[in-house]
Amino acid sequence: MNLKQGNRTRTWDGCMLKDFTKVGSGEVFRDDVKERYRHRFFRKGNYLPERYGFVACVGCGRCGSACLPDIADPCNLINELAHFTSETDTGRYFIKEENEVLEKGIIHVPRSATIKKITPFNEVDSLFEIELDDKKPLGHKPGQFVEVSVFGYGEAPFGISTSPGNTPIFEIMVRQVGNVTKKLCSLQPGDKVGIRGPLGNGFDVKSFEGKTLLFTSGGTGMVPMRSLINHVVDPKQRNKFKEVIILYGAKRPKEITFMDDVDRWKKIYNVQCELTVDRCEPSECWGGCTGLITTLFPKIQADKLDSKNTIAVVIGPPVMYKFVIKCLQTLGIPDDNIYVSLERRMKCGVAKCGHCQINGIYVCKEGPVFNYGKLKQLPEAFE
Repeated sequence: MNLKQGNRTRTWDGCMLKDFTKVGSGEVFRDDVKERYRHRFFRKGNYLPERYGFVACVGCGRCGSACLPDIADPCNLINELAHFTSETDTGRYFIKEENEVLEKGIIHVPRSATIKKITPFNEVDSLFEIELDDKKPLGHKPGQFVEVSVFGYGEAPFGISTSPGNTPIFEIMVRQVGNVTKKLCSLQPGDKVGIRGPLGNGFDVKSFEGKTLLFTSGGTGMVPMRSLINHVVDPKQRNKFKEVIILYGAKRPKEITFMDDVDRWKKIYNVQCELTVDRCEPSECWGGCTGLITTLFPKIQADKLDSKNTIAVVIGPPVMYKFVIKCLQTLGIPDDNIYVSLERRMKCGVAKCGHCQINGIYVCKEGPVFNYGKLKQLPEAFE
C-alpha cells in the first residue's frame, strides 16, 4: 500500500451464503442452510417488526418466483410472523435511536494509537499495551470492547482488560486465530494501529454496590473479567462491595493468564480466589485443582452465602455457560442477579454487519454484557 493507488474489488455477499456469519476464529454461526432460511424470514418478518413496527420485506417477489413448486408462500409466512406493533413491550434489549445519533462520528472513525508493550503469555496469546496518540482517556467501563485495526489488513474486536481510569493507556489480549490477529502479533512496540471505541454496554458496577460478587471466568474470559475485578478490589472501591469470590479455569496450566493479579487478589481481605485446569500434562508443573470450572463451586461456603444478595458474573466459552449457570441456580442465585458477556460473536462493533445477531438483538450494540434473566429466552444465545 502506498496510499496513492489501489484496486476496487466487488464480491457478492448475503445472509443466505454460508460465509456471511463466518468470523475471524473460523466459526460460522449459521452453518446449516435451514438456519439461514430461518434467520432470513424471521429478520424480515419478526425481528424488525418487533423492534421498529414495520416489515422489512420489500415485496419484490423473487423468493416466490424462485420456489417453483410453491411449497411455502412467502407472503403468508411474512404475514404470520409480523404480528408485533411498535407499542409492543417485549422486555428485549433494543437500540435506542437517540444514543445511536449521539455516537455517530465517534464510533466509526479510528483513533491513531501506538503499541507500547507486548507480553507473550503462551504460543498463541499475547498482552498488548496500547496508548492513544491524542493522549485522551479511553473512557471505558468494565465489559466494554474496542475495535483494533491494522492498516491494510482489517480490524477485529477485543475486550478491554484494564480497569477504568483517566489514562490513554489500556491493555487487550490478542489470540492468533485469524489474519488480523496474526498480523497484530507480528508488530513491534512503536507500531501504529487504529482504535474505535469503547463500544457496547459494559457492567453497571454502581448497581453491584452492597452486594456479594461471584466472578466465574473460563479461558480468555478472564481478559474482560480482569477489568471488572481490578475495579472492584481497588482500595478506593473495595469498601463498596461485600465478599468477592473469583473462580477461574483454563484448559492447561500454561493458559492461565494474569498470575501476578491472581496472587495479588488472594492477599486482599475478604477475597476468595480459586483456580482449576481441565487437564495437566505430566511435563507441566501444577499444584492446583484439576477439573472443569464447575469443580470449584463446592469450595464456596454455600451456608454463609447470601444468595439473594449476590451478583454473579460469567464470562467464558459458550459451552461453559449452561453448566455454570446451573451451579449458580443451585446456590439459589436469582436469574436476574446473573450477568453474562457474549463478546465472542462480534465483528463490526456498530450493529451493521449482522454477524453477532441473536434473534432480534445485536450483541455488539446491546451487549456484550447481558442480564441472564432477560437473555435466557433467546434460543440462540448460548449456542
